[in-house]
Amino acid sequence: MMEIIQTNPGLADFQLFVDFPKSIYDTESIRFKSLEYIPEEFLAVCYLLFNNGKPVARASLYNNPLLQYHHQRALTIGNYECTDNPLYAAKMLSHLQSEAKFLKAPYLIGPMNGSTWENYRFGISDENPAFFTENLHQLYYNKHFIDAGFEPIAHYFSNIDKSFKFDLPEILKREQEFNEEGVVIRSIDLLDFEEEIARIYDFNKVAFKTNFLYTPITKDAFIAKYAHTKKYIDPCFTLIAEDKNQNLIGYYFCVHDFFNVKEKSLIVKTLARHPDPKWSGLGHVIGNVIYRRANAIGYTSAIHPFIYQQGTSVKLSENFSGVNYKNYVLYGKQIH
Repeated sequence: MMEIIQTNPGLADFQLFVDFPKSIYDTESIRFKSLEYIPEEFLAVCYLLFNNGKPVARASLYNNPLLQYHHQRALTIGNYECTDNPLYAAKMLSHLQSEAKFLKAPYLIGPMNGSTWENYRFGISDENPAFFTENLHQLYYNKHFIDAGFEPIAHYFSNIDKSFKFDLPEILKREQEFNEEGVVIRSIDLLDFEEEIARIYDFNKVAFKTNFLYTPITKDAFIAKYAHTKKYIDPCFTLIAEDKNQNLIGYYFCVHDFFNVKEKSLIVKTLARHPDPKWSGLGHVIGNVIYRRANAIGYTSAIHPFIYQQGTSVKLSENFSGVNYKNYVLYGKQIH
């Protein structure tokens, strides 16, 4: 007999929700090499599906009041994990759709843990090794969503650059122009980390406001989210660009790929520049500085992760010789 129960952080049975992935991944899986983070901002309710008293699936419903798709309200399905059984998947996803309908949400999107600041998207293949910061899951989850009537609403990809070309003449020329305008590109100050992150938070609202499905999160949530990444940051590869008046105009956040034991590889995790056309080319210039530094200490490849197929980072990755490494899909469904 199947039954679905509700739970949430702080309740006694929430640990069952947290521990459930241990039942469907090998204990040595790379899935467990980093702690799972279940964001509570926008979290409405968590569900566990039991069959004959044993947990067989889990999922969360997130209610982000600012998230819209086609100019209408959308809820999101997050933290999805399920045994490889189409009956369990159908039961859980049907329940989530019913809850969304009850809450009068026109659209349901997934997987997304509340916002694009958190884990979202399903990978659609595993022919290449996973990299650090990648959200790992079972590939059959794609079929679960498709069978439940969800359709792709966005495609993403990760590129890898093994050529490591840098210092191209046109980029060096732009770098010199920025230097003459008083632009300074510097490393993040880890001794003043919270203040640096707070400035980046304010800047993101300008840099990302037109991104697909972008919504802001609170400053406290943003600072807390990035506080746990501080231990992974090498200031050489997290760079901030400021104009002559010390206004933030761009940044790159890069981390070492701790999962790659064969070579030194860098992950270009987040990048942004001010949308004013006067700063055109700044992304290439900052990226070039990072490549120059990385090459000097033995890095031989870089991952450009999670690029939206219709986004501005596509050209940037191509210009740095990125070639396809992995592909991802985000699903959505209109709730009638």
